[in-house]
Amino acid sequence: MKLLTDDIIRLRAVEPDDSYIMWEMEQDSEQWVHNGMAAPYSLHNLKEYSQNYDADPMHAGQLRLILELIKDKSVVGVIDLYDISPIHQTAFIGVYIRPQFRKRGYALKSIALLEEYSHKLLNLYHIGAKVMADNLRSVELFNKAGYELRGVLPRWYRSGKSYHDLLLYSKLL
Repeated sequence: MKLLTDDIIRLRAVEPDDSYIMWEMEQDSEQWVHNGMAAPYSLHNLKEYSQNYDADPMHAGQLRLILELIKDKSVVGVIDLYDISPIHQTAFIGVYIRPQFRKRGYALKSIALLEEYSHKLLNLYHIGAKVMADNLRSVELFNKAGYELRGVLPRWYRSGKSYHDLLLYSKLL
C-alpha cells in the first residue's frame, strides 16, 4: 500500500528547508481573507515550526504536509489537517497551491491522498472543510472532491468593513 503518493505527486513531511516556501505562501495576502488570517506568520515562526515538527498528528492535533512533484521535487503547495480529534475521529482540511501550479488538479489529488492516509493510518472517519463563500475555487474544489455542504455561518468573518459567509463542508471517509 503506497500512501501519500501517486504517479505525479507525493505528500511529505515538513523539512527545515521548507520554511522559506511556507513563508512565501504566508505572504500571499489575497489568501488571508479566505483563511481567516489577520497577519502572516514570520519566517522565524516557520523556521521554528519546521525544526520542531511533531510527527504525531494525534498528539499535536494537526498535520502539515508538503505537496511535491515526483519528477523534479518542485514544491507545489501545502496541505493541512487541523483540529484533529482522535476521540471523534474527525479533522478539518486546508490546502494551499502556489499560484504557478494552480488549475492543474494538484489540490484535488492531494486531498485524495490525505483522505486515504487519514482513513487508513489515522483512523479518521469524517473530514470537514471551512470555506469562505466567495472563495469560488475552493467551493468548486471541495464539491469536486465529494464534500457535501452541511451548513452556512452567515457573516462569520470580517475583513475591513465587509463580512463573509463561511461554508461548512464535510465528507465521510
